Amino acid sequence: MKIHNIFKRDKKSHKNDYGHVLVIAGSYNMPGAGVLCANSAITSGAGLVTFAFPQSCYAAVAANIKPEIMLLPVSDDKGKISAKAGKTIMKFIEEIKISSVAAGCGAGKNDALRGIITNIIKKYEIPVVIDADGLNVFEKNSKKGIIKDFKDAKADVIVTPHPKEFGRISGIKYDPSPAARKKNAGIFAKNNGTICVLKGYGTVVTDGCRFYVNKTGNPGMATAGSGDVLSGIIAAFVCNKNSDLMLKVATSVYIHGLAGDIAAGKKTQVSLTATDIIDNIPKAIGRIK
Repeated sequence: MKIHNIFKRDKKSHKNDYGHVLVIAGSYNMPGAGVLCANSAITSGAGLVTFAFPQSCYAAVAANIKPEIMLLPVSDDKGKISAKAGKTIMKFIEEIKISSVAAGCGAGKNDALRGIITNIIKKYEIPVVIDADGLNVFEKNSKKGIIKDFKDAKADVIVTPHPKEFGRISGIKYDPSPAARKKNAGIFAKNNGTICVLKGYGTVVTDGCRFYVNKTGNPGMATAGSGDVLSGIIAAFVCNKNSDLMLKVATSVYIHGLAGDIAAGKKTQVSLTATDIIDNIPKAIGRIK
């Protein structure tokens, strides 16, 4: 892959040239998922990152978030983002001119989240990474593997399901064979007009026409928060104006796996954590450059 352009930086550039990522994530019992996503995005080169989360999580978020990240606490309902928060988030996207969104990590399954994501993808022509509960909330909207909200979106929708999540939103019985993973991810991507990142051994990245099967990564990355880190990397990389979207998403997956490989060399696969992956993103990017 010709990915070096993704990492080029003009000496006259400033932070706004590298995008502003909005992470919409977290809940009272899972605040760390959004923190990992936001921390990953800023480490992966986003010029600016703002984290929107339920206000009841403020103490946990503030204690663990990187100091470079801006906070947008929003109204919540029993520890989850509320429908009322949607107006705050939409206004923020418009006023700040957000470059990309990562939504769903640890957010909990609720109708308010589905409504917020739907409004974003139908109104704004920006890349939107949908992960975890951001995908689970659309399970009931899937008709024969087609989610109309995705298909009709103005946004460039990027979905990052693990096998069980893929089964829920696609209606396809999961088959772990490499050929079936590639075929089924391609069907879903094409039918819904998305880029599908089907996680697991040999992560598949496809827009329904082109396919990339990742070769980096190791079993130690099967750990809590690893997927949240990937969402943050993708959200940061897709802000870059160089190269096409499919290439940037595939590169994100490659870097994520490579950072995990570097981390496992230091910490072992058994003791590897999601934070270790974030800590080694700079070294992974350095190897590419």
